[in-house]
Formats: sequence, structure tokens, C-alpha cells
Amino acid sequence: MWGGYVGEKCGREMWGGICGGGYTGRMIYRILCIVLAISLFQIIGCGDGNSPRRADFIFAVGDEHNSLDPQKISWVVDGRIAEQMYEGLLRYDPTDLSLIPGVANTWDISDDQLTYTFHLRNDAKWSNGDPVTAHDFVYGWSRAIWPDLAADYTQLMQCIAGTKSFFEFRNEQLTQYIAQQPRDADAAKALFDEAQTHFQNTVALRATDDHTLVVTLEKPTPYFLELTAFVTFMPIHRPSIKADTTINPDTGMVQFDETYWSDGKRIVSNGPYQLTRRRFKQDVLLTANPYFHDAAAMQNQSILERIITDPQTALLAYENGELDWFNVPSANPLAADLIAQNRSDVHSTLMNGVYFYNFNCAPTFNDGTPNPLSDVRLREALSLAIDRQALVNSVTRLKQPTIQTYIPDNVVPGYTPPSAPNEAEVPHGFDPARAKQLLADAGYPNGQGLTGLSILYNTGHGHGMIAQAIARMWQQHLNVDVALEGVEVRSFSQRLKTHDYTIARASWFGDYRDPTTWLDKMSTGNGNNDCQYTNPDYDALLQQASTQLTPATRMQTLQKAEAIMLSEHPMAMIFQYINIDLYRPDRVTNLHTNAWNKLRLELVSVREESEH
Repeated sequence: MWGGYVGEKCGREMWGGICGGGYTGRMIYRILCIVLAISLFQIIGCGDGNSPRRADFIFAVGDEHNSLDPQKISWVVDGRIAEQMYEGLLRYDPTDLSLIPGVANTWDISDDQLTYTFHLRNDAKWSNGDPVTAHDFVYGWSRAIWPDLAADYTQLMQCIAGTKSFFEFRNEQLTQYIAQQPRDADAAKALFDEAQTHFQNTVALRATDDHTLVVTLEKPTPYFLELTAFVTFMPIHRPSIKADTTINPDTGMVQFDETYWSDGKRIVSNGPYQLTRRRFKQDVLLTANPYFHDAAAMQNQSILERIITDPQTALLAYENGELDWFNVPSANPLAADLIAQNRSDVHSTLMNGVYFYNFNCAPTFNDGTPNPLSDVRLREALSLAIDRQALVNSVTRLKQPTIQTYIPDNVVPGYTPPSAPNEAEVPHGFDPARAKQLLADAGYPNGQGLTGLSILYNTGHGHGMIAQAIARMWQQHLNVDVALEGVEVRSFSQRLKTHDYTIARASWFGDYRDPTTWLDKMSTGNGNNDCQYTNPDYDALLQQASTQLTPATRMQTLQKAEAIMLSEHPMAMIFQYINIDLYRPDRVTNLHTNAWNKLRLELVSVREESEH
């Protein structure tokens, strides 16, 4: 999942060893330090409200970027910058999230909905003036299709005919190569050439000329146009990256130079902005791409992203006029405090993400002992004993909408989630009396005999407070004692993947506007199915929906699938996420925050203080 505002504290560089000893040396040193400190503050947009602005639009994030490589990105903080630097075939209109032309002016879809032909605009150019061609899209997409890059979203590419077959071929090829002796550069290059030929013969992705891209899908994929606006599907300027691409003779894998994505002198982009500066744990400065085809529509010429780990420090910078926009981490108490103040510059947006608790549904635990949570009655009892309204009112204090379905309402066009079990009779899913009865039916009257349960959560971000509250509710309403296991995020992720838990906190945000971005996660054998939930009827409905061409019929089938899954309570749904943004609407316009975090920062206009 894309993550949000977390990270390490930023530090200031210490300037020393410039001048020699003695009074004059010390005076010069002090003067230089003062000048350099002032310059540094001005460069990164710090200082008081009267300091010269070094960018037209300034905002803060809480963590250093993982990568700005579009094909490797899987975090919101990274995607937000990459989506300003690159333009895909299609783009989102931020006012209503409709798809609009990007590099592609027009596109055609075959009657069987398998072949998409994109016609690229003639005036699309890279930041160095080169034309953007269909070959740049083939190259960018192929980076995500090959297993060499280990892209997090490779599976999204596998809707294209031949991609899964090629991925498996390349993996097997690399496995055999590693096992052979000797291994050298010539053998690795021969392996690569063989894979290149196999790719061209297998994957249905073709640049028929510089301005025409033809893609054939494995099966109809109604959300494919949505994918073409997703960051993984951005083009790459091959000439600028090719010199830094090598083949590792030990593994046979293609390797890319990661420093390319931080170097404003080397990196070439095709979106509204180009990278001018990236300083580790300090800032990212983007300036206007002089060759962007829609430069006339841009409302600013530069954006500065400051990395400020401590939310209180970021708030102070905002209050001092050093930030135009601050996306407040919702798990931090600061968010609730700001909402309680009823400020006109605090904006709350419902998001496309849900917070829930996973139940391990496997018949036995990893050690072979029977798993009581394999009984749906126990899972439902635990879910019904959670007072969700009390959680959002008194624990998170954000009053998020409580939720009983997996897919939030009003975030996927054309889809209405099913009514949750007992939704009409059980407001917010809280019914302790029924929960007690289900607990007894499962063989644990008044909680007797039920032991060994614990809540696994990653420390930080308020998860511990929620876990403590839910554990108290289960003790109060069911007489069930549940232990708490707070671990750091790496250990948390590993234990989820190995199913080494009984109950675990969880969340899921959609990647594209279709129910399958949620529902596929719960299919049997899916790598993200941390609950180990399995139901043949559920799987069959997902498969049936994948072949249905009528949108309304397909949505009804997916709704039936979600209803089946909800009735078996593999998860206890808790609340829908909200986003908290801080900006003055009389000063910052056209930001258009939305449920899917699809932002067009080149459209943001910032009025200077002197204009008031």
C-alpha cells in the first residue's frame, strides 16, 4: 500500500573546516556560517514569513522518498512527485476524476474489448526537447513487466496478453542461469538477448510507429484505461537511462543506476515539471518543463516539497507562512486537535481506504494447533463486540465514518457495496448481546476456554491506542482476554506474510477505480490475502465477473462476491479513512484534494500575502 506521512527527523548540515584559527579566522568563519545558514533557509523555503520564496508552491511531507522511478513506486509520497514529473497516456481531471487525454490524444477499443490503440499527440516532448514516442511507453512498461526490476505492481501489467507467460519464462531463465557454472558477462548478455527476443514474440505490446501504441489484453479489463493513468504505466526516456543500465554477470539480471532518479542533471521527464534538485531528507525542487505541451495551463512554475518529519514542526512552518499546504497525518493527535478547532483552513476528505482487523481463518496455526478463529461464529462475535462509534469519537477523535463493507461507498463509479449482514438491525455493527450468543454457540460461553488470542499491530500511527480500546471492549462485552503485540513495521509485515498471528490490524487503499482492487485481495491464494480466507463460490464469482462485458452485470456479480465474503467475517471492518489537509482556500486554489489522491499540482495557484 501507499503510504503517508512517516519518517526520520531532518537534520542540518554542519559547516566547518572552512577557515583557520585565530580571531580573524573565527570571525570570517562565523560570518560565513551565518550567510550560509541564511542561504540554506531561503533555498529550502525556511525562515520567517518575509523571506524570499524559492518556489511558487511549497508543501511538506514527513519522510524521505523511497524512489522516483515510476516503475518501482508503491508509496503515495513517491507517486505524488512522479505524477508531476511524468505524463501517461491518460490523465485524471482533478475536479471530478474523469479520465482525459494525456500523451494520447485519442484511442480506439476493439469490439471484443481486447485491443486498445492509442494515438499519441505530436507536440508531446521530454524535458530535453526530444519527442515522446510510443517506443518510450513500450520501454517504460517493459521495465515493470520484466522480473529484473522487482516492481511492486508487476501484476497490474499482467492484464496484457503474454506478460505473465514472459514473466515466468524470464524467472525460469534466471533461475537456471544462477545454477550454472561458469557465469560471465558474455553469458549474461546472451541470456538477455534471448529474453528480449522472447519478449517481442510473446508480449502483445507494440509501437507500430512513433505515434501509435497497440496493446492487446489477455481478457477484457474494464479498468484498463484507469491503469494507463497509473504511475507504473508512465513512459521512460530510454537514451538518458540506457548508459547507466547494465547486466549483472552474477545474476544475469538487468540493473539500473538508482542515482539517476535523484540527479536533476541526468533525469529526463515528460510531465509538467522536471527535477531540479533532490536533497536527502531535506527537499525536492521541481521546476516547469519548458517543453510541456500544456505549459500555458500551468498556474505555477515551481514546486518545493520540504521533508519535515515532526508534524508539530511542519505545523509551525505552515503557521509562519513557510508552507502553503500541509497534509496532516491523521493518526497523529494533531489532526484531531485541528478538527476540533473548526478552522476554515482545515479540510477533511473521505479517502478510498478502509481500516479493519484481520482474522486468521486457517484451520490450524503455523505450529499445527487448532485455530478457534476458523469458526465464523467466533469471528462474527468479535466483530459485533467492537463499538466502532466509540472508537472514532473517543480514540481516534476524527469521527471517521464507521464501515461494515470492504469497499467504501461512493468511491468506485457504478458500484454500490452490498448491505452488510444485520446492517439494518445493528447500527455501526455493534451488538454485544448477539455477540455473546454467538460466542456461546461457538463453544465459549461467557468467554470460557478461549485463550491464546492476541492483536498484532505495527507501533506508531495510533494503532496501539485502537488495539488497547478494542481489547478492553472484548474483555468488557465478551469476557475474553486478548494480548497486545506491538512490533516494528518490518517485523509486522513479515508476520502477516507468514500468517504468524491470530488477529492483526490492517488497512487497504484502492489502486484503481474498480471493485477488483479490493476484492482480488481476498481470492484464494492471493499474495495479499493475509487472512487465508478461501471460498470457492467467492472465487467463482470473481472469475465470472472477469468475463462479463456488460458493466452493470459485472458490478452486480462483484457485489454478490463481496456479500458472500462479508457474511463469513474474515475481517472486522472498522472505519473509512479520511485525509486532513491544511491550506487557506483564499490563498491556495485548484488543489482539488480527492479520495484517490490524484492531484495536478501544476494547476495550483498561490496568491502572495501582499495581494490580500
